Amino acid sequence: MRCKLGESSKLIHETLQTVCGDCACSYQNVCRWVREFNEGKDSLSDCPRPGRPKSCVNEQTIASIKKDIDEDPHISERELNGTNGLSYGTVHTIITEHLHMKKGMCPMDTPFVNC
Repeated sequence: MRCKLGESSKLIHETLQTVCGDCACSYQNVCRWVREFNEGKDSLSDCPRPGRPKSCVNEQTIASIKKDIDEDPHISERELNGTNGLSYGTVHTIITEHLHMKKGMCPMDTPFVNC
């Protein structure tokens, strides 16, 4: 808004420092934002980025883990990690939070069970 009113980057940054104190963003960021708004950008939200999505937990990965567990209830989380190319934490999250399963208590080779 201040950019559209024609205020300078310096004045906008000074205002932010007055309002936010030490939490204010840097002068360099304010300059970049003012330049981007002057070039036609109308939002501070990030543009989509190439590469792997932030979260790889989706219907496909959940179904893949469920299929592997259904085929071999004695499979370990580490084995699921290796066969699906997911991190151990992601596999554990899918099993516990999405499939609502857990490994049986004893013995070690107890299959996954519904919670």
